[in-house]
Amino acid sequence: MSRTVNTYDGPPPAGYIPGKGRGATGFTTRSDVGSASTLAGDDGGEQYGDGDEEADKIYAAIDEKLKGRHSKRKREKADEDNDGKISDQFKDLKSKLATVSEAEWASLPDVGDRSLKYKQVKRAEIFTPLVDSIMADNASKIRGDTESVLKGDAGGGLESMVGGMASARNKVISMTLNNISDSVGGQTVVDPKGYITSLASQRVIGDGEIGDIKKARLLLKSVRDTNRTHGPGWIAAARVEEYAGDLKKARQIIREGCSQCTKSEDVWLEAARLAVNKEVGKGIVAHAISGIQGSVKLYLKAAEMEDAVTAKKTVLRRGIEAVPNSVRLWRAAIELENKDDARVMLGRAVECVPDNLDMWLALARLETYGEARKVLNKARKKLPGEVKVWITAAKLEEGQGKFDLVDKIIAKSVGALKDVVKRDTWMEESAKCGEGGAEETGCAIVRHAIGLGVEEEDRMRTWEGDAKGFEERGMWRLARETWRVVRREFGGKKKVWIKSVEMEKEGGSREEMEKILHEGVERVPKAEVLWLMLAKSQWVSGSVEQARGVLARAFEANPTSENIWLAGAKLEMDEGEWENARVMLREARGKVDSRGVWMKSAVLERERGRYEECLELLEEGVKKHGDAWKLYVIGGQVCSDDLSGREEDGRSWYERGIKECGGGPGGVILWIGVARLEERLGRIGKARSLLELGRLKNKGSDRLWLESARLERRIGNDEGANKVMAMGLKECPKSGLLWAEEIKTAKKVDQKRISMDAIKNCTDDVRVVCAVALLFVAERKYVKARKWFLRATVLDPSYGDAFVDWYEFEAGLVGGGGKEGKEANKVLKLCEEREPRYGERWVKVRKGMGNLRKGVGEVLKIAAGVEA
Repeated sequence: MSRTVNTYDGPPPAGYIPGKGRGATGFTTRSDVGSASTLAGDDGGEQYGDGDEEADKIYAAIDEKLKGRHSKRKREKADEDNDGKISDQFKDLKSKLATVSEAEWASLPDVGDRSLKYKQVKRAEIFTPLVDSIMADNASKIRGDTESVLKGDAGGGLESMVGGMASARNKVISMTLNNISDSVGGQTVVDPKGYITSLASQRVIGDGEIGDIKKARLLLKSVRDTNRTHGPGWIAAARVEEYAGDLKKARQIIREGCSQCTKSEDVWLEAARLAVNKEVGKGIVAHAISGIQGSVKLYLKAAEMEDAVTAKKTVLRRGIEAVPNSVRLWRAAIELENKDDARVMLGRAVECVPDNLDMWLALARLETYGEARKVLNKARKKLPGEVKVWITAAKLEEGQGKFDLVDKIIAKSVGALKDVVKRDTWMEESAKCGEGGAEETGCAIVRHAIGLGVEEEDRMRTWEGDAKGFEERGMWRLARETWRVVRREFGGKKKVWIKSVEMEKEGGSREEMEKILHEGVERVPKAEVLWLMLAKSQWVSGSVEQARGVLARAFEANPTSENIWLAGAKLEMDEGEWENARVMLREARGKVDSRGVWMKSAVLERERGRYEECLELLEEGVKKHGDAWKLYVIGGQVCSDDLSGREEDGRSWYERGIKECGGGPGGVILWIGVARLEERLGRIGKARSLLELGRLKNKGSDRLWLESARLERRIGNDEGANKVMAMGLKECPKSGLLWAEEIKTAKKVDQKRISMDAIKNCTDDVRVVCAVALLFVAERKYVKARKWFLRATVLDPSYGDAFVDWYEFEAGLVGGGGKEGKEANKVLKLCEEREPRYGERWVKVRKGMGNLRKGVGEVLKIAAGVEA
């Protein structure tokens, strides 16, 4: 039996380390590493290549760089070691100091302080006077110390010195105050305010100005030396000295200038101005006048320097004797005289100065009527090209009430000066006459000069511009005359008569307006609007019979005019003559047969409560005018509103109208009418579907979108209303109607933001402006609210709701009393002038059967809820 050998029983092999196979390592000994003499870089016999050589060079360069890093510092230290200490360097020189004599030591200069503080400019020392109290205290201390030591009076002298200084100062101040006081109760002759003002007016010349003055002096000295007779140079030099504050030098220079420029009046005038006092100035001027004969400036200066009026007159008369053709001397002398003496002097002046217009006109104003005519005739001969002479003559005749002579004078002057005076000058003179109260002269100028230099094709446009210009300046008489000329030349144009009437409405009178209308209907009988305006004016003034007569003449001239027939029927209805109105409308249906006549006939019967006759007329009318949507609306309203139990007939009228004209402008009213009827009957779903169908038939109709939103809001579906409004604004982003509703129904926190969006999309929409005004009312910003309401009425005067909202606001403030009551009355008056025609609230009241015969003011109050 063989036996297995166990390898673990014997000794371990050489170099065995237990656990090395599992990664364990033992200690490393020198025997494991090998000999230390072996090169670390020994590569086991590999060859030395180029790469090894390059690497060695790089390492060598780095070592060299590291060695030279501090070489500069080492060199400096070595130099210091070589040079030695400073005391060692001067050791040989110090040994020679023993040979220096005492005189040589004394001659050596002192060491100066060359620091920066001695290089700065030294400031002057400031000495502040010591207060007397301090000096007195010091004196008492000195006296006390001296007495304690010497038991004497050593401080008496110092005390007397200090007291003497104070008393002397007080005496000086007292003397100064006495000198500036007069003998009357010690009142001061110095004006405190004037003194302060004089101090404030004193100029302080700076360094820069001093340099400029020196340069100016040198320059002007050169000017004077170059040309001794150049007067402006002497004047400038004197003024430089005056500016510098040296009046003595200024007078000296100007005195020398007078001696050099004896004929220069400006130099003499400057000398008089710089004189020490007025008497010296008078002497200078008198001396100058004796040397310069005929100087107007000197005579005027001499008169100016005199205090007494008599002396002034004497000087000026001497001047006139010396220079009789001087207008300035004559004018100055005449201004000092009374009326009678002035007239005498003007008579002499126009002889000496015949070419001066002002003298002639002034003389004419001072003369009597007869003498003034003579003066103006002479002036016209002397000054044939002066337009003002002719106009003054016309004004003179106008003042005497001789209007025929005014027209003759102006006509003659325009003909005589047509080549000299242009049209614009004449028209401006007419405006001046109007402003000055000479309206008859101004009108005469318009009549005769308005056509000067105007081409045939430009006359209408140019003359209308003249009339508008006079209207803007408030010269209604001249504007009326201008339109009279336009009507005379272009009387066949209807718009000329209408504009003339509008001018009279704004700034004229009712009598003048009716006069123009009477003339207009004669010249343009086919102009219906002129007949209607004349009839209305007479009816408003209470002349009913005259209004009937005008309409009767209008029927003859325009037998087929729908507007005239309707105006006649309205007049009879307003006056309560229902049968006359019925007969007139029956006759109109036979002659005119228009949809308007049929509608007015039906409205008359409805207003009188004859509903069946009304429906018969409507049936007959729609047979002839099937697309007259208003007839269907009236039929639906009569059946649904006026007659009980006829709602189905009302729906039938609306449906027939929608079938005939549901897609036109009037179809929107029909859709809204039938939807409201269904809503009243409780059929909300039917009403909603009808409005949706209407929106499909009438794309972009903001009124249908608004009605749909209001329907949802009336049934309490605010969320649905908001959705409808959003869809409507998306389809009609520029609709002021929808934006105004959005502002009114939005939450308070959102109203301002929505109003800004509305203004961006509809800047000038009157409904948006009114909605914003109501926001200001809610915020109690009444001033801004009034501005926005006024803006709305200006944007569209025919929008009645603007007046309703405004009047409601004004009347609601403090019950309409006080200032607010006045504002409400202003709104009422403005509304009556504008006569608005549309607006949701306005039409609802205006078209009500009980309000058809009421005036604008009554309708406004009812719509605003002020009067029921």
